[in-house]
Parts: sequence; structure tokens; C-alpha cells
Amino acid sequence: MQIPRKYCRQHTAVLFVIFAAAISAAVTIYLRYDPETSSFFPKCPFLLLTGLECPGCGSQRAIHSLLNGDLPAAVHYNLLLVSSIPYLVSVAVLEVIWCILSRIRLSGRINESCIKAVSKMRETLCSGNAARIILAIIISFWIFRNFTPAF
Repeated sequence: MQIPRKYCRQHTAVLFVIFAAAISAAVTIYLRYDPETSSFFPKCPFLLLTGLECPGCGSQRAIHSLLNGDLPAAVHYNLLLVSSIPYLVSVAVLEVIWCILSRIRLSGRINESCIKAVSKMRETLCSGNAARIILAIIISFWIFRNFTPAF
């Protein structure tokens, strides 16, 4: 049995509102409270157990610094997080564009080559090769941040 399109749209709208509310709450918390001085932010269990920083260590402080306009501090806290923002934004924007184009395609008012181009970009950015490259970057960052003085 196929779900009527009306219910799919309502479901999507509810999910969007929940997602937007969660993002807004997170941004408000990170904008207002400094993870370095506030006790309710979780500490890294890997750092507590080993004394070594994981690739995510400093991310909370970096997000706080970015939201407060302090790019140098954010880079100091977690270079990997800051440098991954353009990639993450690109993937998110392509996903939104693809969803919009897919809905327009149902009405037959769009050129298929446009959808194919966006699909190809999505496949490239989210492919298995992209995942392997990202994993290699994360592992390299993890090693270099713990064993070189530059990080």
C-alpha cells in the first residue's frame, strides 16, 4: 500500500521543523556557553582514558569560537573541523537541491540533464572513494595532532 503524497509532505515538514529546532537549540547553547568553562559539556572519553586527543577533540570549543567569530581560535582548537565545513556545506546544499529537483521532476517541468548533473556531483562527494579519502584524512590528522608539535 502506497502512502498518499499529502502525508509524505506533512511528515517531511514535521521532520524539518524538528531538525531546525534542534539545530537552533544547539547553536544557541554553543553561542552562549563556552565549552572550556561550562561543566555540562561532555569531555572526550578517549582523551580521559589515553591522554591522547582524538580527531574530534576541541570540536566543541571550535564551534563556540566559530559562532563567536573567532576563526583563529577555532582553527587552533580543531583544524579538521574548520577545514571540513566547506565539504559538509557542499554535501548539504547538493542534497537540498537534489530533493527539490526530484520533487519538481514529478511534475515534469525540469530538464533531466540538470538532475543527472546534480546526481553525479552527489555520487562523487558521497562515494566509496570519497569515504576512503575522508577516513585517511581523519587518521592522518589523528596521528599528526598527537605526535607533532605543530598541532
